[in-house]
Amino acid sequence: MQKKRFISMLLAGALTISLAACGNSSNGGEGNGNTPNTSGKAVEAEPKGTEDSAGKSVTYWIDPEMGGITNASTFDDAPCWQAIQENTGIDVVWEHPASGQSQEQFNLIVASSELPDIMYYSWGTAYPGGPDAAIADGKIYALNDYIKEYAPNLTAYLERHPDMEKAITTDEGNIYCFPGIYTSTSDSSDVWQTAIDREPFYEPFIGLVIRKDWLDDLGLDIPVTLDDWYNTLKAFRDEKGAKYPLSYMNMFGCMAQSFATAFDITLPVTAMGGATAFGIREDGTIQYGPAQEGYRGYLEFMNKLYSEGLLDPDFMVQDRTTLQSKVVNGEVGAWIEMMPAGLGTLRTQVLAEDPEASFYPVGVANPVREEGQKLYYFQANYPYVNSGAAITTSCKYIETAVKLLDYCWSEEGERLVNWGIEGESYEMVDGWPQFTDQIIHNDLGLSPSQAHAQYRQLNGPFPMDHWQRLVSKTDYTLEEGKVDENIASLDLWAKNGTQPAGLPSTTILSSESGDYASKFNEINTYADEMYSKFIMGQESLDNFDKYVENLKKMGLDDVIAIQESALERYNNRTAG
Repeated sequence: MQKKRFISMLLAGALTISLAACGNSSNGGEGNGNTPNTSGKAVEAEPKGTEDSAGKSVTYWIDPEMGGITNASTFDDAPCWQAIQENTGIDVVWEHPASGQSQEQFNLIVASSELPDIMYYSWGTAYPGGPDAAIADGKIYALNDYIKEYAPNLTAYLERHPDMEKAITTDEGNIYCFPGIYTSTSDSSDVWQTAIDREPFYEPFIGLVIRKDWLDDLGLDIPVTLDDWYNTLKAFRDEKGAKYPLSYMNMFGCMAQSFATAFDITLPVTAMGGATAFGIREDGTIQYGPAQEGYRGYLEFMNKLYSEGLLDPDFMVQDRTTLQSKVVNGEVGAWIEMMPAGLGTLRTQVLAEDPEASFYPVGVANPVREEGQKLYYFQANYPYVNSGAAITTSCKYIETAVKLLDYCWSEEGERLVNWGIEGESYEMVDGWPQFTDQIIHNDLGLSPSQAHAQYRQLNGPFPMDHWQRLVSKTDYTLEEGKVDENIASLDLWAKNGTQPAGLPSTTILSSESGDYASKFNEINTYADEMYSKFIMGQESLDNFDKYVENLKKMGLDDVIAIQESALERYNNRTAG
């Protein structure tokens, strides 16, 4: 069956799969050591015993939180990496930063003379001047020749997807890392595709949610326009007694771009450095969302909601736990949710307290100003988000490090990092990987997503599989025939527009980075401060023009010019 039909099955009913916990699939297992490439010839995993023991070991620095390994203090405990080391014959000595300190420790490490062999991080944005500067400073290697010689799997992928080779190639033509790239099986495919065939994918994960049961009680349709939303939220307040008709935590509200896209603007996400405030216009130029005339309209709408008691007054300060507590307690009619702790989880919590509860949340599309408007911007990660595994100049055995990283681009390796151990954590069913019964109905009291997280790596320098994310977010508590709103929401949020908020993997030059950082930091801080003041009525929107004038005095035009130069260099890049 095709992918669209298979996803339709998920939307139409929960998967009722009981899989054997052992055995191999005829669709391919993990035992032959061979990996496919575009030539059709098998690429052998590095034979064991061809180098001395020192050459068969590498040190690898990665933040477990960034990599998505849970319930383990080190990647050594992850079954996928135990199998990778056994299959390649390469020992990995893991180095992990303390929780919440990855940026600080990254900066300390790269400032030193002794670095781990491999470092997975956001090199495109974290190192001053970007990867070219890191290469020029003697911190990491340019990998062009090494990848061509020792990485047949990544080479084959880049040949098939030259846009991704461009994304990981610097302005000076250097490939600086093994990338993490979001990938998705083609909608036209009859079966799940391996990495070489999966397309680069703009990964959505957050959006608006509304209580469909309240809409039904009130005889209302799902709101489409901003006026629909205003009238619906008033009905939630006046007729359902909602204490907080609309609620969200601010980072989610900005990240989802939910109401802003109706005004053709993008919003900064403060916790992420404000980069999503930039958007590429249809003519290829760059806008800074908080300085656009549409931003005034957005602020006016949000101020209207706030001043009439339709927006939770705690939206600037509450965390996710507080928000979800309000939702479960029946105080909220609409909110902004991020997967994977999605709609099914919240509904399960409500039903545990009251099995007769009508609580039924559904994901909805971002609103439009008027019927027929086609949204341009939407929330999604770019396929490559500047995070990759670079090989440092402290590495004595570059060939070994390259082969280890390339193994995760082979079919055998990418199944391990994405899915874990076949027969234990997943099994092939009708050509598609699915969780085993011991993952869905585990003895540890964990959700299937949590149980599976112990086997795989969610994010890292490999082809990250969107299908795994869909299976992970599936609501396995549903009865057969019920709609899986988790999957339906992700599918809907992916269709909110045509251009993702933010910018691709552009690089600010070393000569520009100091001036850019000082100006943009001041701009971003001021815009963030005024954002809350405008919405909460502490600053009159009559002063909006003066606010924009202040942004320009702080150097906004210079900041945009630097970003546009970086985008021009990106568009002119020649793949490595």
